[in-house]
Amino acid sequence: MKSARQPVSSPNKTSPKRRHRPRPTPKWLKAPGADGPEGVAQRRCLLVLSVLSGEQPVTDAIETTGVSRQLYYQLEERALKAMMRALLPSAEGREEVETSLAGQVQSLQARVQQLETEKRRAERLLLLTRKLVRPGPVKVGRGGRKPRASAAAGRSGSRPARMTKVPPPSPPDETSATTPGDATP
Repeated sequence: MKSARQPVSSPNKTSPKRRHRPRPTPKWLKAPGADGPEGVAQRRCLLVLSVLSGEQPVTDAIETTGVSRQLYYQLEERALKAMMRALLPSAEGREEVETSLAGQVQSLQARVQQLETEKRRAERLLLLTRKLVRPGPVKVGRGGRKPRASAAAGRSGSRPARMTKVPPPSPPDETSATTPGDATP
């Protein structure tokens, strides 16, 4: 029975070359079901890998996916740069990313602090305004009446006033008023 392992050959013997075999695409990368940004990233990754591996020429890949040639080359360049950063032997690439992220975090924290200060100021101004300006009617003036037109402007839209008759005074009551000539026993 042959063992699955080959014995290690000595350095002075020529070792037989390993047979080349295709490396299949990982199953997790081809697995469907990723929607949203992850699904887009997955499809882009497969597109770039299929071209870089020689499986498809660029022209065929962009025709089947419907992306422009310019977008494909931008994606390829970004993918290769990300791969280079990920595979750096030192932490230089990671430090650059961490430094840029730390700078972004600092600037965002400063912006949050500035916005909180502005919010407190606006709230304080609103409080002071409410203290100074008491609630009351919004309209100022004659309560909605139109101003009268002047005499020089011509005839006004209102009717002239009418004279009314004043009723004559009523006769005095006999019980309450007495006349000098009257005598009551």
